[in-house]
Amino acid sequence: MKTVSRITLRSLCTGIALTLSSAAFAGTAYVANEATASVSVIDTASNVITATIGLGSDPAIAGTPQPNGPYNGETDHHKAFYNGHADTHGLWLTPDGSTLLATNRLSSTVVAIDTATNTVMGYTPVGREPHLATVRPGGREAWVAVRGEDYIDVLKLDRALLFKSTLRRTARMPVVASIGTMNGPSMVSFTSDGRYAFVVSGKENRVDKFDAAKRTRLASQALPANFTPFGLVTPDNNELYLVHKGTGTLSILRTSDLGFLVQGMPLGARANHVFFVGRLAYITVGGANPSSADPDPQGKVVVLDRSTRTIVREFAGAEFTGEPHGIWGTGDGKLYVGHERGNKVTVILTGSPDNAADDLLAGTVTDTLEQLAFLKKPIDIVVKP
Repeated sequence: MKTVSRITLRSLCTGIALTLSSAAFAGTAYVANEATASVSVIDTASNVITATIGLGSDPAIAGTPQPNGPYNGETDHHKAFYNGHADTHGLWLTPDGSTLLATNRLSSTVVAIDTATNTVMGYTPVGREPHLATVRPGGREAWVAVRGEDYIDVLKLDRALLFKSTLRRTARMPVVASIGTMNGPSMVSFTSDGRYAFVVSGKENRVDKFDAAKRTRLASQALPANFTPFGLVTPDNNELYLVHKGTGTLSILRTSDLGFLVQGMPLGARANHVFFVGRLAYITVGGANPSSADPDPQGKVVVLDRSTRTIVREFAGAEFTGEPHGIWGTGDGKLYVGHERGNKVTVILTGSPDNAADDLLAGTVTDTLEQLAFLKKPIDIVVKP
C-alpha cells in the first residue's frame, strides 16, 4: 500500500494557500507516527506526502489469526499473531541518507529502511523500550538508547548485510556490543568526527561522555533534573544542549569537560527537541498537560541565540497547540515541527541563519483526513537533504 497526498501550507494571516518555490526546499522529511506504527514520507520541494511506510504485521496467512499488515499497527497491535512493530518513535538517518532507522518503543525493535525504495531491509530486537538509535558519524554503527534498562546496544550497519536476502531479517543489523551506562538512557549524541558520544537519561540526573571507538566512559556530570530525554551536540562540537522535559528547562555544557555554561534555563512546560540553524537553536515546548479547563493547551518553539545564550524569539499561538515535539530542518531554511498530540506538522521558514527576526511561520501541513490518516502522533522528524 502506498498513500499519496498533496499538502497545502495555509497562510496564518490570510488563510489562502502559500505557494513555495520547489527549487528552494529540496529534500525528504520522514515523520514517525507513533500511533499508527508508520513513517510518513514528505517531498519538501513540492510539499507532497509521497509514501507511507507501514511497520505493522506481515501479510495475513489464511487459516491463522495473523492480521493483515503492514498498515494495521494502529488497529491490530494487540491482536494475537500481530508480528509487526509498535510505537514507532525515534528516527535517524545514516550520513549518506541511504538508510533510515526507526526505533519502536513497545516492540523493542529498530527497523532499517532503504530510503531509495521505502522498503524495510531488516530489523533488530534490542533491550526493553528503546527510545532512539543514533548513527555514529561514519555510518558503520548505531547506538541505541535502551530506556527501559541501563545500557546502550550497538548495532552494526553494513549495506551488504542489510540487502542480503539469504539472512534472516533479524540477522542483517546485528548487536555487536552493549555498553553499560546510567538507568534509563534516552539519547546518544556524537561529535561530528564520531570520536565522542554523550548519553543522557530519562530516569537519572546524569550525563555520560564516552570514547566512542573504545566504548569506555570518560566522564560524568550531575544534572539539575532527572527527566532529560533529549541531548544534542552543537555543529561546532563545543557545546552539548540538554533538554530537561520534567522541569521544562535547558542546560548547556562544554563537551570538553562537561562543565556548565547554562544550568536549568526556563523554557516552558514539557520542553522537547532542539535543532540548530546557524547560531540559533530552535527548541520545541509541548506546553502544559491537557485538563478539563484547557483540553488543548498551547505549546511553542523557543529560539535561542547560541552566542549570547538568550531567548530572542518565541513562536506561539493557535498553530502551536497539540504539543510540539520533534523538529528538524532541510538545511536551506525550512523547519518541520511535529505535534505529538495534535496530529499535525507545522512549518517554519527561517531567513538569515543568525537572525530570528526574519523567520516566517508558514503554516500547517493540511489535507483530507483520508489522505493523512496515518499522520497520528507524529512525534519525531528527520530530513534527508
